[in-house]
Amino acid sequence: MKKKLSFLRVTTISTPIWQAKIFGILFSIMLFTGACSDPSEIGLVLDPDSNQIGVFYEEIPLSSYLVLADSFNTTSQGRVVVGGDQSELFGTTRATAYSRLSFNPNGVPPREEAIFDSAVFTMNVVDLIGEDFDEEKTFSVHRLTEPILDTAYYNFSSLAYEEESTIASGSFVLQPDTANLLRMNVSPEISSDFFEKLKADDPVFDNIFTFRDYFPGIVMTGDPAQNTSLSLAMGSGTGMTLYYHYDGDTVSTGYPINTIQSRHFTGLSNEAQGSAIEGLTERGKEYDVPGNLVGAKAGLGMLLKLDMSPVHDFLDTLENITFNQIMLEVGPVEPYPEFKTPYNSLVMYFATVDNEIYQRFDGREVAVQSESGNQTAFDQNGNVVPTTNNQTGLAFNTEDGIYANQITSYVNALYRSELVRTDLFLYPNTPSTERAPVNSDAFKRSLREFVVNKDNIKLKVYYTKIR
Repeated sequence: MKKKLSFLRVTTISTPIWQAKIFGILFSIMLFTGACSDPSEIGLVLDPDSNQIGVFYEEIPLSSYLVLADSFNTTSQGRVVVGGDQSELFGTTRATAYSRLSFNPNGVPPREEAIFDSAVFTMNVVDLIGEDFDEEKTFSVHRLTEPILDTAYYNFSSLAYEEESTIASGSFVLQPDTANLLRMNVSPEISSDFFEKLKADDPVFDNIFTFRDYFPGIVMTGDPAQNTSLSLAMGSGTGMTLYYHYDGDTVSTGYPINTIQSRHFTGLSNEAQGSAIEGLTERGKEYDVPGNLVGAKAGLGMLLKLDMSPVHDFLDTLENITFNQIMLEVGPVEPYPEFKTPYNSLVMYFATVDNEIYQRFDGREVAVQSESGNQTAFDQNGNVVPTTNNQTGLAFNTEDGIYANQITSYVNALYRSELVRTDLFLYPNTPSTERAPVNSDAFKRSLREFVVNKDNIKLKVYYTKIR
């Protein structure tokens, strides 16, 4: 409901419209920052028989939908996700990591007289979310039974592996907000097999291709019932090391077989039976979730989509106005465990009617740009196009649990008909700019989530009208 605010009558002199507009805006700002703390209670009327300047406030609730992203590529992101969790909204989510292993073909293998000491598998944990960290969490490593190909893998992809036997496994009391290097003993069968083949100069270790034919790779898993997931950095810190010595040695020598420069991906499975998203099975389709809650979940590729048509309709009713401030607010979010903090920002991508991220003529993905830059520019043919070099995002405030940011210039560009009108995806990731480009996708690197009541998503508009 549009509300015209309370007014003060003032004495005026004959002035041009543009001077009256400037005066009205400046006076409104002075009132906002001075006598009254609530901008919705401030307004101004000049001579009622001539020009009028008024400050108005409009609060526009936005409908929201869930979209399970299509083509959510998780190949070689530099990290994999292992573990899972359970929630009322998203059901049971399981993250499984797949990777090749590699070694240095030019390295020095153990000689025939080498004496085996031990074999250890390590996981380099760079991010950790979960609950009940005073309890042990269990993770396992298995052997792939089919190869990882030189192709794209998605969050719904999976490969066959030896589920009943493990290469390594262990239970750990983890330290949240702390780097964790998990160490597990490698099974005697695998460690002995590798060590004996290395000593015998077996053709399996001639090069990386013969090795992969013999050993396709590994799968790392966790238990969703333990409500904990790890983000592992791939490289020298994740993989196995064989330790050995020779007679007379005082320390062991290590031979690494790890995930450095190895193709990898994360596969996600979701059991939604009994949850709010039980009926959401088709990718790329918006879904009106039953109940009062919606949200977004990383890794799974579950996006929150805002229906912006009420904003577009509202803009079509306006004439001769200037926007003072427009805030988009999402939240407060529902309570969350201490060590499952939501992502700190949500990029506002344009959404197509097919529920994909909107791309402009050159393939660049389009998002709401910051207030300090332009929302539009000209292409080489002089056509108006969206800019893409200075994204902004909704920032999460841990004190009040609200995602919010000013999007005045974006809505103003919509109002001036300079910008294509679309719905918006709220994509959990760090905004990318020309000065600070983001080369990794945080949405593919964990199982972080947020949940919000549908009634707590709104646009707050303050504007000045002259007639």
